[in-house]
Amino acid sequence: MNPLQTNMLNALVGAAIALTAIATAAPARAEAFAQSILVIDNLRLTRANGTPFRGVDFAAFSGGSAGYAGSGLNGQFANLLQAGSGDVPQQVVGALPPRPENSFLPFAHPAGASYGAADQFMTGELITTAAGAAGATLSSRADAALGAAGAATGNAGMASATTFLFELGADELMTISFDAFAFSAASVDGAQSQQNSASAQLAWTISVLDVTNGAVVFTFQPEELNAMSHVGRATGLAGTSSYDPGWMAFSATVGALSGGTAYHLSISQSAAASVLGAQPMPEPGTLSAIGAGLLAMAALGRRRRR
Repeated sequence: MNPLQTNMLNALVGAAIALTAIATAAPARAEAFAQSILVIDNLRLTRANGTPFRGVDFAAFSGGSAGYAGSGLNGQFANLLQAGSGDVPQQVVGALPPRPENSFLPFAHPAGASYGAADQFMTGELITTAAGAAGATLSSRADAALGAAGAATGNAGMASATTFLFELGADELMTISFDAFAFSAASVDGAQSQQNSASAQLAWTISVLDVTNGAVVFTFQPEELNAMSHVGRATGLAGTSSYDPGWMAFSATVGALSGGTAYHLSISQSAAASVLGAQPMPEPGTLSAIGAGLLAMAALGRRRRR
C-alpha cells in the first residue's frame, strides 16, 4: 500500500470512529414549541338599550353546540368530538407534564418534552334565562412541543359552529358583546443543526343568516382574534414570536332584525398549534451503520495489505 492509500485508510478509520461517537453521544434533538389560547368570556346578546335579551323576547330560540379537541405526535393521535356537553376532556399524546383540566393560562415549555395537547370548554348562555343571567364562556387551547425530531400538533375549538335558530317577537336591534383573552406563541431553538419550525394561530367568527332568503345579514371577525394572532418561527429565525394583547373588549351591532323572521346565528372558534423538528443529517442509527461500515471497510483494507 502506497503512502496515499495509507493516509486514506487512516482518514477512513478516523471518520468511522467520529461518526460512531456522534451517533452514540448526540441523539437527534429538536426544541420547538407552539401554544395558542382563546377565551371568550361574558358573550351575550343585548338590546338597543344595552340590556341582555331574555327568553321572553323571542318567539323561538333553539340550538346547540359541539366541542372538539385533538392532538398528534409522530403519527399517533387522540381526538374527541363531543356534542351537547360543553366540557371536552383534554386530549394528549406524548409526555405532557401533568396539567389540570380546563386550564387556559400560558405555560413555559419544559425542555426535552414532546407532546401534542388540546382542551375545550364551554359554559353559560347568550341570553338571560331561568337558569341565570346572560353570559357565555368559550375556551380553547392547543399546545405542541418537540424535544426530539418529529412532528406534533394540537387543535381545539367548537366543531364547525355553535348554532342557534331564533325569531324575535318584535323588530329589534341586536348587539354582540364579549371580552376576549388571546394568546399565541411559537418558539424554535436555532442552536441545533436542524430545521425546526413552529406556528400557532387563533380564529373566531360570528355571523347571522336570514333563513328565509339565505342572506348573511351580519358577520363579525375581529382581526385581533384572527390574522393578528398568527405567529411562526423557523430555524432561520430562531427565538420566540408571541401575540399577547391581554384582555380585550368587543362589541358589534347586528342591526335591525325583523320580528317573526327566522334567523340562524353561528359562532366558530378555534386554536391551533403545530411544530416540526426535521434533521438534515442522518439519524443516529444511520450514523452508527455508516460508521460500522467504514470500520469494516478499513479492516478489510488492512487484511488485504497483509
